[in-house]
Amino acid sequence: MALKAWLHNLWRTRTWRDAIVVSALGLVSACTLIAVQWGLPWSFVDALELQSVDLRFQLRGPQPPPPEVLVIGIDERSYAADIFSAEDLAANPGLKLLGTWPWPRRAHALLLEKLLNAGAKVVGFDLLFTTPSMYGPEDDAAWRAALGKARHRVVVGGNQVQEESRKFGKWMMPTSEVVPDNTPLLELCAAVNYVPDRDNVVRRMFPRFCYIEDDKLITAFPVRLPQLAGIDVEWALRRHQVMINFPGRLPDSSSTFPVVEYFKLFYPKTWKQELRDGQVFKDKIVLVGPTQNFLHDSHPSPFESAMAGVEIHAAAVGTLVHHNEPRYPPHVQLVDMLTILLFAVAGVTSLLFIRQPLLKLLPPVGLVAGYAGLCQWAFTDWLLVLSFAAPAIVLVPVTVLGIAWQFLTEQFERRRARAALERQVSKEVADELMKEYGALQLLLAPQERHLVVFFSDIRNFTTIFEKGDPKTLVELLNEYLSAMSLIVNRHGGTLDKYIGDAIMAFWGAPTSRGPQEDALRAISAALEMRKELGVLQRQWAEKNYPEIKIGIGIHAGTALVGEVGSQQRSEYTAIGDTVNTASRIEGINKETGTDLLISEAAYNLVKDRLKVRPAGEHALKGRTGHVRLYFVEGLADAPSAATR
Repeated sequence: MALKAWLHNLWRTRTWRDAIVVSALGLVSACTLIAVQWGLPWSFVDALELQSVDLRFQLRGPQPPPPEVLVIGIDERSYAADIFSAEDLAANPGLKLLGTWPWPRRAHALLLEKLLNAGAKVVGFDLLFTTPSMYGPEDDAAWRAALGKARHRVVVGGNQVQEESRKFGKWMMPTSEVVPDNTPLLELCAAVNYVPDRDNVVRRMFPRFCYIEDDKLITAFPVRLPQLAGIDVEWALRRHQVMINFPGRLPDSSSTFPVVEYFKLFYPKTWKQELRDGQVFKDKIVLVGPTQNFLHDSHPSPFESAMAGVEIHAAAVGTLVHHNEPRYPPHVQLVDMLTILLFAVAGVTSLLFIRQPLLKLLPPVGLVAGYAGLCQWAFTDWLLVLSFAAPAIVLVPVTVLGIAWQFLTEQFERRRARAALERQVSKEVADELMKEYGALQLLLAPQERHLVVFFSDIRNFTTIFEKGDPKTLVELLNEYLSAMSLIVNRHGGTLDKYIGDAIMAFWGAPTSRGPQEDALRAISAALEMRKELGVLQRQWAEKNYPEIKIGIGIHAGTALVGEVGSQQRSEYTAIGDTVNTASRIEGINKETGTDLLISEAAYNLVKDRLKVRPAGEHALKGRTGHVRLYFVEGLADAPSAATR
């Protein structure tokens, strides 16, 4: 029971209730996001995370491409037979081969020979040779001879295509007509496949693929080339996948790598002047492939919506050569979970310790902005990919739901506070209080205030009640209390309570206009009650109600004011010696035959505004010494508080 009561008290306290609910929202949001991120194969969190990685590439900007890699592009300008004169074509047989696609394979053989003679380390053809040449067996024989001569320095493409009837897809490999004798197929050929992410963007490469036909692994095209160039890429083969470090588009260029157009190797002028007799190829890893999309070999990448496949391979080769792949931190799942939880805690903390609704948004926004900067710095300077989307997303439900909860509970408490206030003060005062404080805490915190306390009582009401008709007297009492309560509210007082036929009210809390103004309003209310009672007496006489008389006592001083009571019921009230003194002064009216007495403390506050008659000094029950009292006849000529 003690624990239940303790929990009940804890829940009733708004600070702890907010802490419990908002913390629960943070925990549930974090756990849900962790479950979504690691429990589902693909989710909106993954999509946003991949887009954030692309943005990091773009914010980093273009970087110089690796100098070890060069691309020879097959483009429309390389259809030399259509753009060169007959004299040029006759003088350069190689150009004559570059007509309608597909070109004779003899052109590739000539190109391979020129590259190797120029000192290229290795040449990779991002092309498929899956069927015999349309130019006849001699064309295949020339290409086969060139491949055999360049063994261990050339690679051609193989491609896996998916078929519904095959679980792992079908491999499209070079036809036997072009494979040199005594050269294993998987030595000559490498996989040119890309495995895009779920959003169809290529960001990573797979070092090996399963080659079902021989139950072996086929090396990826970008891995095979540096292998043949004598570069250690064993670290990549030990991984399931490697993220590609895309260099980005070159300034004033349509490509991301230096591209030499295919035909320039067969045109003496460009070979000599632009390519410096082939010196640009010395010690290079050269990739040959289409740089325009006429072969439908372009794919989205972090920098481009359509990037040529051969350029993607070149970027992958450069990544492997320099071992500069972007990478996730070790134990990435644990790091992500801790980061998500940390962000949830930060969101909860900002909600609990910042009271202004708009200001609550600043820490989450600042945290996301700061973390975005950290992620960008880690990516640009350290090639470290920190998960951004999930930590940022967890702040959304925490912040939105947390603010919504606090808003709804505050609105509930505002309505509760207003209802409590309007039972004790006028609507105008209630409006002012709610505008100034806006929360129930106004009533919850007891504090010492300077008050002007008012007590009134009907003379001999118990005797009247015993002799009269109870129903009639209850109607009379209700009319009397209603009229007098309206007067208290009209003069800005706080109606504390009814004690049988007695009324207790005070001025100075929860709002105060200053001790003088509070005292003047309290006395003005008492004078109006005196006048209103005369009006009621005439109305009651017509109903044959008994005549009543009242006594009023007013005292000014310090009292403790605030919400007092139990868990089941509490009220906004004032307690202390000032309250007891005001009650005792009201009782002195019986001895003096008066109806409105005020203490010297109250009189001194407004003595220049009243018409009074000294009522002498009186001993009060339970209080030592005497209190000087004054009978109030009315206000001086100055306007009353009720009319100002």
